[in-house]
Amino acid sequence: MSKILFVTNQIPYPPDNGVRIVSHYAMRLMREAGHELALAVLTEESDDLAGRFQQISSFCQNGYACWMQLPVRNNVRIQSSALLKNRLFPIERYDCNAFRKKLSELINSFQPDVVHFDIITMAQYRDAVPSGIGTVASINDSYSLTLENLLTTGQYSGTQYIYRRWQLYQTRKYEASAYARFDKVHVMSEVDAAYLKKLNPDIETSVIPNGVNPALFSIADQTLEQSDVIFVAQLVGENLHSLQNFLKTSWPLVIEKCPEAKLYVVGRLSRDAVTVKDIFDSTKGVIFTGYVEHLENIYAKCGIAVVPINKNCGIVNKAIEAMVSGLAVIGFEKTFSGIKEADAGVHYISVSDYHDMGDAVAGLILDKPRCQAIKKAAHALAVDNYSWSSRAEAYENMYQHAAQHARTA
Repeated sequence: MSKILFVTNQIPYPPDNGVRIVSHYAMRLMREAGHELALAVLTEESDDLAGRFQQISSFCQNGYACWMQLPVRNNVRIQSSALLKNRLFPIERYDCNAFRKKLSELINSFQPDVVHFDIITMAQYRDAVPSGIGTVASINDSYSLTLENLLTTGQYSGTQYIYRRWQLYQTRKYEASAYARFDKVHVMSEVDAAYLKKLNPDIETSVIPNGVNPALFSIADQTLEQSDVIFVAQLVGENLHSLQNFLKTSWPLVIEKCPEAKLYVVGRLSRDAVTVKDIFDSTKGVIFTGYVEHLENIYAKCGIAVVPINKNCGIVNKAIEAMVSGLAVIGFEKTFSGIKEADAGVHYISVSDYHDMGDAVAGLILDKPRCQAIKKAAHALAVDNYSWSSRAEAYENMYQHAAQHARTA
């Protein structure tokens, strides 16, 4: 059995967002397989840190789990420092000497066979790992490819567009050099793996897509007859922008054809999200639920999920969650690029813009037999391909390969 140290920028509990999901289930699977685990967290989170850490530290060997609050720094100073050092803003933001020291101490005492670094911000701590210990950069998806997607879809304009273009140039250079130093780079899709290989053929990738919360597998019978609509996401950044577009352009078309339709908007209400809520709260049929701890409870009330995430990097967790819950999912073509087993028109509905999305939602509400056929096909596909238990062997192989490569390098 192996000793695996996880290094994350969020406390990986509960597994309710795209950052926590990977590290949480990787830890859970490896613990169930009998491996010894340790955890080091450097986070800027502020919600129930002690309670959440207590939950996840139970996965670890006694005394081998620690967390630190990311020191507060002025964003202007971080940006200035990043420019002077020619570093990416998120890398500079998470550069913390106190954490690096604590991590080195944990490595020396735990003596891991392999260290799992979560997402791009934590990859910089690779230099704390002595030779002979395997390293895995579990980055979800390529940050360069993410930026390319955002620039292509017109998310930025003016000086912000110029800055993001420069950041894309920086990120490509960073990913090409930094990830080649790891024994394995874990990504969600073949698209990301191919992109990184194009940046640097020496980058060793492992493609292991996320699974789905087991609690969602059993509610398809409840959702089969439902027709209400749901949007689930962290209500920040790109997700919030997509929600606004849907509410402004798509939802009025739905209400025009289906006056009794309901839309549940699910996600913790950040300050920016509250502003959006205030604008659309009185819109007919729209219900902002806030954060829902047990998603199976809210999914069970709905029959159609809208996932307007227009990117071809990574895997869109909310799409596969909705599929396994027995909902008909509507998104853009790129939304489903990470779900290689799925076919448009059979397992999901693909649209070209927000106007088409509104028409597609209304069409499924009005055409119950077609909607149910898509639900059944999507649920069957997700059950067959996206259980977390089916990932255990792939994770074990990735960690073992990384440890072996480090020992023989």
